Amino acid sequence: MIKSFTGNKFMKKHNAWQTLFVLLLLSLSLQSCLGASDTSSSTNYKKINTGNNQSIGINNQALFKGKIYFTQGGHLYIIDGSRTISALIHDGNNIRDPAVSPDGKWLAFIVRYYDFSDLVTMPITGGKWTIVVDGVGRFVPNPGFAPKSTHNWVFQAAWSKDSQSLIFLSDLQKLYDWANYPYGDLGTDFDQSPFLDLQVFSVPLHNPPPRAEIENHRVVAYASYGDGGNRDPSYRPGHTDQIIYTRYGYDSTRTQQVIQIYMEDPTMIARHPERHYHPGDPGAGYDPGIAITPPSTAKTTSENMQPAFSPDGKEIAYIRRIDTTHMGLYMMQTPENITSDPNNPAVEKRALLPYQKSSLIVSGEFVSQPVWSPDGKQISYVSFNNNEFNIWLANVSVDAKTGTYKLTGNPVPLTSGGIDADSRPFWTS
Repeated sequence: MIKSFTGNKFMKKHNAWQTLFVLLLLSLSLQSCLGASDTSSSTNYKKINTGNNQSIGINNQALFKGKIYFTQGGHLYIIDGSRTISALIHDGNNIRDPAVSPDGKWLAFIVRYYDFSDLVTMPITGGKWTIVVDGVGRFVPNPGFAPKSTHNWVFQAAWSKDSQSLIFLSDLQKLYDWANYPYGDLGTDFDQSPFLDLQVFSVPLHNPPPRAEIENHRVVAYASYGDGGNRDPSYRPGHTDQIIYTRYGYDSTRTQQVIQIYMEDPTMIARHPERHYHPGDPGAGYDPGIAITPPSTAKTTSENMQPAFSPDGKEIAYIRRIDTTHMGLYMMQTPENITSDPNNPAVEKRALLPYQKSSLIVSGEFVSQPVWSPDGKQISYVSFNNNEFNIWLANVSVDAKTGTYKLTGNPVPLTSGGIDADSRPFWTS
């Protein structure tokens, strides 16, 4: 049960006061530069005891509309526009990545266990859970080698426009027989190597097929072998033929990590089985995805990740690593008409143009997980301040002269007490 409750010594030397004053000015200056200064007093927070020696503080001055779903300690909570918090799942399960269907009828989320995870749905009003993709497996003896695990990880489900299917991340093809793969192969060097990288798959909401069928026939975005795979998948609102995701991979030398945002037609692979794909070997065959952010070079970091479409699909919020100690929340316009011909050099060049006009909204030591408000007037994101991760809110507007988004006012923290930074929040009306 959740219960609510309300929540010196003088220095003798002038030089000490002067030093303290300078440090205070420096602190305020740094906070201003980061765009995430906490102007709220602790008295503005209503604290909620969430159990297990944890609590959540809700900032009474953080104004927003709708409902924000998030997790703390693996429990699922909702904060509404009146800043009332309620526990949706608080029964010991390890919950991650909540996502509400566009029709408002279903909630999808991940249940994480020690060796695997499941993709689960339930009615938005609560009730019985339905496992859509299960990851449970077993350890198989492998004489002369370490045992093979048939357990699978599943993460970050996202809904299709019609609320009838989901895309999600998984390592479902980690034990796939790539030597006999009909659309290409990784070569004999990879025949016995588990493909542990996460790829994007799809599954229908009702009557989901067995896991083996999903593994064999429902991959929609391949990963680059050996460097982290894909992350952050979602559909472009109003479009069934466009998804977005982060791809972690290597450059052609296999020495430089490349972190880019990609768009793709999720039906490309299924509709064109005749094409010679090379999963895990980018550049060696047809690539159904197209990069919309540039690759890293020796001189530029350009690590771009965690894209989030605006409600109308015209803008993309994303995270960029600025340097070794700063990350930024940026916005850019969505490239148009690029997913149908992704390997055309002219299209590849055009797909990168919106990135060059990106707008920096906020920056900080750790900034992540951007989520748009349903009306497109606010962005929530996760920021690391005072040794904990919390949800922050930023008001944004369109600059009439440039057509780009800009920050309005200062960001404000919505929560205190810490949330799960490895779980994507979700904002719905």
